[in-house]
Amino acid sequence: MESTMQREDDLQYYYKRAETELERAQSAVDPAAVKAHYLLAGYYLDRVYNRELPAGHGR
Repeated sequence: MESTMQREDDLQYYYKRAETELERAQSAVDPAAVKAHYLLAGYYLDRVYNRELPAGHGR
């Protein structure tokens, strides 16, 4: 079972990664790169805001 402190650390990490991917998407020139960065940001935000993930996702 995961500790509350570890969970908070994970949430902070995923949130920062999402912010970074959004910044990269906004500065990217290639449409495929923009799409990839937004997709990654979405995955990170899912980790932050979705408490229950489907089977096969997450740890």
